[in-house]
Amino acid sequence: MKTSSLLAASALIASFAWSSARAEVDFVKQVAPLLEKRCVECHGPEKKKGKFRLDTREEAFKKAEIITAGKAADSELVKRIGLPKGNDDVMPNEGDPLTKEQQDLLRDWINEGAKWPDGFVIATKDSGPKKVVVWPPEHKAGDAEKKAGEKLNGLGIAVRPIAQNSSWLTANLRVFSGELTDDVLTTLGQVTGLVDLNLASTAIDDAKLAKLAGLKNLMMLHLENTKVTDAGLKHLAGMGYLNYLNVYGTTVTDAGLDSLKGLERLEKLYAWQTKVTDAGVAKLKAAIPTLDVNTGAALVIVEPKKEEEKKEEKK
Repeated sequence: MKTSSLLAASALIASFAWSSARAEVDFVKQVAPLLEKRCVECHGPEKKKGKFRLDTREEAFKKAEIITAGKAADSELVKRIGLPKGNDDVMPNEGDPLTKEQQDLLRDWINEGAKWPDGFVIATKDSGPKKVVVWPPEHKAGDAEKKAGEKLNGLGIAVRPIAQNSSWLTANLRVFSGELTDDVLTTLGQVTGLVDLNLASTAIDDAKLAKLAGLKNLMMLHLENTKVTDAGLKHLAGMGYLNYLNVYGTTVTDAGLDSLKGLERLEKLYAWQTKVTDAGVAKLKAAIPTLDVNTGAALVIVEPKKEEEKKEEKK
């Protein structure tokens, strides 16, 4: 075989091996941020340039010629991002053109089928709904609730007003050294004026959490580092005022997130070191557009410098 043929064959094999080994484009982590930063300002709900939008799947695929799944070469989006700066049809029309890497990313994404998770909406600066914290109706504790609060305080569980002269209460069991018995939980469930409850690092589990399902006024709930699972989150369905939820360090999965879709007032969800996925988060955010879900993905862990490196810097 001639040398030129060998080189061509080697290049072809290498190219095939690289394309096979390359990970599929991740829409949530790679494509969505790019569209949010460079595209939806002109192709979003506020400004629908060219009569098409790129902030939702439904809108983006409304015109087949804009994004033709599996055929990047036939997609108007790919054609326009490749036009030279100054061309009337180039995208984006303002600022610098997309880099070659960014163009390749969108091209690969489309060729791979233009996968876009159901319900995933790309945020825009001005179009996102604004969250307004809604408090429960005015609450006045009855005799049973007052006795329950006194009992808990006697056990070493501090049940206190969240502010001076407030009827709303907070309780922190994280520092409680006693046993989390059924009697304790039943008593706690009678304190319906609780809006802030910290159960982090306690022995709370799915069955125990069920005894607190009647705390309809809860706005903040800490469940981090507990044995609560997907089944336990179903008991939160009636907590319509829940604004903050922390399930860090639990085994909660996407199935657990599905149980939270009806909590329309939920604004902050901390899910570090859980088993939730980007797709599960996207579905939940589709149901609650104003929700901020923190999975810790953006955290950068800086490794401590070794002694040898420190000595080298001093030289």
